[in-house]
Amino acid sequence: MFAALFALALILFSRILLPFLMPVLLGGFLVVLFMPVQDYLCQKLRGRKPLCAGLSTLTVFLLILAPLALVGWMVAREVFQFVGQAQDLLERVDLRHQFASSLPRGLSRYVRFDLESAQTERSLMAAVTGGAALLKDLVGAGAELAINMFLMTVAMYYFFLDGRRLVAEVTRLIPLDRRYFEAFSREFTDVAYAIVYGNTVTALIQGAVGFVGLLIAGVPHAGVWGAAMVLVALVPVGGTALVWGPIGVVFIAMGKVSEGVFLLAWGTFLVGTIDNVIRPRLCGSRMALHPLLVFLSMFGGLAVFGMMGLLVGPLIASIFMAMVRIYRRDFLGIGRAAYVAESTESAREATDEEGSEPESEGRPVSAPSVVGAPAHLNA
Repeated sequence: MFAALFALALILFSRILLPFLMPVLLGGFLVVLFMPVQDYLCQKLRGRKPLCAGLSTLTVFLLILAPLALVGWMVAREVFQFVGQAQDLLERVDLRHQFASSLPRGLSRYVRFDLESAQTERSLMAAVTGGAALLKDLVGAGAELAINMFLMTVAMYYFFLDGRRLVAEVTRLIPLDRRYFEAFSREFTDVAYAIVYGNTVTALIQGAVGFVGLLIAGVPHAGVWGAAMVLVALVPVGGTALVWGPIGVVFIAMGKVSEGVFLLAWGTFLVGTIDNVIRPRLCGSRMALHPLLVFLSMFGGLAVFGMMGLLVGPLIASIFMAMVRIYRRDFLGIGRAAYVAESTESAREATDEEGSEPESEGRPVSAPSVVGAPAHLNA
């Protein structure tokens, strides 16, 4: 009866927490990365953990919010200037004639429409309506992002405050060998560092390549749009195309067809595809995963979990491969002797340095984690 009630309570509790899983998980990733900041503040403030947790959370929040606010303000200023110019242009020029005259000579032979017909008017109105619907979706996504940021901030504060105690409590409750739990914890840490490192470097490279394309095309204030590409490169749906796509279309509509076509081609074949090559290599180099598995786990996680799949997918793949390594070593005995020998040697070196014997608790001394196993065991 207790087991049935416990299972029911667990199912209901999981359903309550499931809608907030992604922001809480993202908060956990950030806390793992910035835990040294929390430790440093606790040393300086003499162990006042609530104050240290608040300052650490504020530091992480500002590191995320400040670049977003700065680039968002610069992009908004450029957009408002463009909207003002567009309004003046619409008052002086008939948009239909302007669009027809901006078509390339070869393309105008196949695109024929009556500029005064009702069908053309309806098509233009449909385009405007679609733009308004897209703007509405963007506003809704912005509101959802604000809510997730709030939940992530609250989760970060309590993880900074009680994270180690919660992990120790979970370790005691889970009926699993401690070294296995430590292996999974190490996988979580490695994935957090690898994903943040890989995505950040990839976004910077995409922004730099996009900035070069904007300079070649002669886009005004290319630095602002290049910085915007760095930020939107972190968005899996659309990505950098949210910047170079509209700029290329606007160039074509303004009559700069060659510059617009070049920018669209540059973004499609270079900026939009370079991340598929760079991101798996950067992330895989810091995880015990093959680059192909990193690539598949990222896009598979994106398809299943949405935006957070870029974090969840590699995490699931890393934990799965850690379980495979544990199974090969502890249940099949493949490479176990060499692993124990190296673990014993590492423990002996640590003993020589510290001058004290490690506590073995009646079982062979193990390495800090499975990830630290010899290279030939991870093959």
